[in-house]
Amino acid sequence: MAVCREAVISDTYKGFGFLNRGSEEEVAELLRANCVRRVSDNLVFAYFYYPEPEQGGREFPFGIMQKCYGLLSEEELAASGVLKLREGPLTNLRGNGVLLGFVDTGIDFAEEAFRNTDGSTRLVGLWDQTLEEDQDGESEGNGQTGAEREELIYSPKGKTTSDYAFYGREFSEEEINLALQSENPYEVISSRDENGHGSALVRAAAASEERGENVDNPYGGVAPLASIAMVKLKQAKPHLRDFWQIPDNTFCAAEEDIIYGAEWLLSVAERENKPLVLCVALGSNQGNHTGQTVLSRYLDDVARYPGVCVCTAAGNEGGSGHHFFGRVQGEGYEEVEINVAEGEEGFSAELWAVDADLFTIEITSPAGEVIPRIQGRPTFNRQYRLYFEGGTIWIQSNLYDQSVGTQGIWIRFAGTAAGVWRIRVYAEGEFSKAFHMWLPIRAFLREETAFLRPDPYVQICDPGAAREVLTFTAYDAVSGSLYREASYGYTEDNRIKPDLAAPKGEVLYEGTGMATAFGAGCAALVFEEAIRQENYVILDTLVIKRLFTASAERNGRDYPNREWGYGKLDVYGVFVRTPGRALT
Repeated sequence: MAVCREAVISDTYKGFGFLNRGSEEEVAELLRANCVRRVSDNLVFAYFYYPEPEQGGREFPFGIMQKCYGLLSEEELAASGVLKLREGPLTNLRGNGVLLGFVDTGIDFAEEAFRNTDGSTRLVGLWDQTLEEDQDGESEGNGQTGAEREELIYSPKGKTTSDYAFYGREFSEEEINLALQSENPYEVISSRDENGHGSALVRAAAASEERGENVDNPYGGVAPLASIAMVKLKQAKPHLRDFWQIPDNTFCAAEEDIIYGAEWLLSVAERENKPLVLCVALGSNQGNHTGQTVLSRYLDDVARYPGVCVCTAAGNEGGSGHHFFGRVQGEGYEEVEINVAEGEEGFSAELWAVDADLFTIEITSPAGEVIPRIQGRPTFNRQYRLYFEGGTIWIQSNLYDQSVGTQGIWIRFAGTAAGVWRIRVYAEGEFSKAFHMWLPIRAFLREETAFLRPDPYVQICDPGAAREVLTFTAYDAVSGSLYREASYGYTEDNRIKPDLAAPKGEVLYEGTGMATAFGAGCAALVFEEAIRQENYVILDTLVIKRLFTASAERNGRDYPNREWGYGKLDVYGVFVRTPGRALT
């Protein structure tokens, strides 16, 4: 389908998510957008055409720019009670009848771990957003208005899964099975997981018993009989990577592609008539960490759907030095120091006010060059070129983020010198004069780039900071200790996150992302038992969260807490400590 296809895949279009309940036609007319695509009752994406000569000519407030999300993972079945459920004569749970859906780096579909005992695939669908095919010459044109623009207004309600996969390539279960019959399946279907992260998630959640690559783990994943669906996300557009200064060799996905992937997974679950456990093992430090980004709000809506459980990751920011908390005293200032590593080509930092105070900043480079503060203006947009050390600094201050009621200041460092940068933060107002600052997630920075006086808390990444989703941190199932890089809570608005701790995963890919996959597999087991009782539709993310937190393992600590949430996931305890709750 051609509708909005070019707008999503071409860098000559810029897309923005808007919280708007108006009709698609009203949004298109109001914003003069070239394409409008409604995702939910509350959310639309609007696209604007920018031919090459206009690129960089108009800059948007950073608060409405799409966020970019990176990967959060780089003896556990027994530790979480999975084997007890599998071996019990009355339970024997393996995820049968449940769909596990992933939005990630793809899947190596021909791998034995993702096949049935007869060699056929367990995938009921694969959408590769990175592949393209001939669309009979159809394209979006360039900059339509009026009646022409109305042809690009799209609402996906009542459509098939193919209508949701409106760019890239969608492969059905039948097509994958045909490919598996060939000598080289990847010559028939060219979709592969070049990164390996997505395949690792699926192995943890759902690898087939005695068919996985790891001969030391004949038990497979948590839910070895669950159906699987995978969205291979495309990389964020170049203009977004440039805006946020994300390295070219690092995987990052834009909000729109993650949301469209979740839409498609919901349609697959509806087609298959199965409950869906949606695993989102991605994260971002962009925004003010209250779970109010466009993606977080969308997943909160999805989390309320009957028969759906949304699982997210807390993040791997523990010990990174990427969060700073400060408070301006009186008429003075708070000084923030950032050490920038050698070879750091660029990055961005964000300052967010806690209350209604207004902040201004002054920046001093390692060589002493000063960018003076701009006083008396809550909104401004300035770019500075450094004469002595080279590079540019771009500073935006605005109140235009739809989801945040306080001021945000965004600072982009591009081609700047290594060393210690000093930011003096001034405050005007009669409130707390408190603020937070965040650097990008670990995957987007060199290890040595960090605050010199960091705060270890409020590290939960979005969408893990969203209110309704089930958010997992990670622990080592052998030692029983918290994963060394796990993000500490709570959220900026002091809500309890993470919710639970799950095993951290394998050596190559370990972290809260793998813990999320493990937790997603456990949610599939709860859905399976509910299917047996013919009442799975009463379960949603909130109910499963309550079951897991009520039955979590808690030893010798005060719970909930910033590190472990409500404790270690114990899915066996759902059936032992809260008898009947998952069955009625």
